[in-house]
Amino acid sequence: MDSLYVKLFVVALLGGTGVMGKTNVFDRKMLDYIYNSTYDRSHIIANWTGWGNSSSTSDPCLDKWHGIACVEEGSVHYVSEINLPHHELFSLPEDIQGMKYLSALIVSENDIERSGFPMGVFAMQTLEHLDISNMYLLNLTLPTKLEMPKLRDFYGSRSRINGLFPISWETPNLENLVLNDNELIGYLPSDLGKSINLKQLFLQNNKLYRNFPPEYGNLHQLVNLSLVQSFQSQYRGLCSSIPSTWETMFSLEYISICTFGHLPDYIGNSWQQLREFIIVGGEYVGNISESLCNLNLLERLDFSYCQFIGEIPGCIFSIPNLVYLDLSHNDLSGPIPDAIGNAKNLGHLSLASNHLNGSLPNSIGQLSSLTSISLEDNSLIGEIPSEFDALRSNGHSLTVYLSYNMISSIGSGLEQFFTYVYGDYYGNPFQCPLPTYVRSATCSMCNTGAKHNSCEECVSAGCGWCSYGPNCVEGTHQGPDNRYTCPEDYWSFQTCRQG
Repeated sequence: MDSLYVKLFVVALLGGTGVMGKTNVFDRKMLDYIYNSTYDRSHIIANWTGWGNSSSTSDPCLDKWHGIACVEEGSVHYVSEINLPHHELFSLPEDIQGMKYLSALIVSENDIERSGFPMGVFAMQTLEHLDISNMYLLNLTLPTKLEMPKLRDFYGSRSRINGLFPISWETPNLENLVLNDNELIGYLPSDLGKSINLKQLFLQNNKLYRNFPPEYGNLHQLVNLSLVQSFQSQYRGLCSSIPSTWETMFSLEYISICTFGHLPDYIGNSWQQLREFIIVGGEYVGNISESLCNLNLLERLDFSYCQFIGEIPGCIFSIPNLVYLDLSHNDLSGPIPDAIGNAKNLGHLSLASNHLNGSLPNSIGQLSSLTSISLEDNSLIGEIPSEFDALRSNGHSLTVYLSYNMISSIGSGLEQFFTYVYGDYYGNPFQCPLPTYVRSATCSMCNTGAKHNSCEECVSAGCGWCSYGPNCVEGTHQGPDNRYTCPEDYWSFQTCRQG
């Protein structure tokens, strides 16, 4: 009777099928493989409950092995989650696809290379969460057709994944697709427009090209979109006009793209949730649309290097939450709007390298949150207004860049401003003598702002041209540019001649 009792007990314990304790034998075998594919076992033994113990008394599910979650089917437990990021793994089992209840595989920041990664992972019909980011999966090519009906999260950034970007996406439940900073090539598939639950799409810094699919207008729940390819790379082909169908991306909060043409007028009315709007390397025809002023939640606007023309809309500075504005390196002209003083939360402002003219607005002194202002390389004239002194008392460290304009004088009461605020004011025709507290600036009697027809005028004013540089500034190594015209043939001072 005793032996019969023991046999019945064992049968009951094993469920009559291939189980060890309460965990399915196959799943246990896969876990043992993972353990044996670890470089530093002492680290695992010291920190993981149960791992490395091949005894039948240690059960992955019942003993709650570190990084393992399970589900129960009848009297058998199946592994449903493997969560082992940064655990010095170098390989996954080739048969991992047979783990029929596995819904989460999180193995980021391990030492797994292409040879240790089974392609069967991309055929797992139960998988909901896949994280293979921050690894060296060089030569790993994704399947042309990705058919994973339950997949919700696919994280694979910075893993050297290459080859063609999948064309067919049968992923109706996909919410997060993060494959940035890889070596993927090809074009954006229209099929992703069927993944209507998509919330995050990060594909920046790959080698993708072609146009933006109009079908992405179906992604009404999309919150974050980043498609900018490597800026210093030859692969900048993923640059397109924004389709009219994207008007229905009502949930967008962050977008970073390369685009050209006209900005659609619908943006200001349809993308009302937008908080960050970044355009890299765009080529525009036309002005900055005033419709952007309707984006009341906008915090960051970066339209640098985009070839915008025309004047800066004053209403931009009335966006209540704006903290970062970069419109540098465009072809903007006209004066800086007086409305700039309305941007009470603005911390970073760059309008550098445009064609802005007119005087510096006194209202700049009202920017109580400012930490950096860059207005260099424009055609601003007049004086640095006394109101700038208010900027030093806002409790923030501040940098001011006003170099290479046509500013000629310093307002009164700015001694403390120039003493405590770091700034660069070189390349301006300041009148002599400059106050002793003004640093990073030079003056010259010949710097009147007028173009010199010959060096004789400059010589008669008591200063000379030097052999290089953008200005006629006494006592420096700076020379003429297109604002202070004096061709080299007319240089009079022998000591300033090259050679």
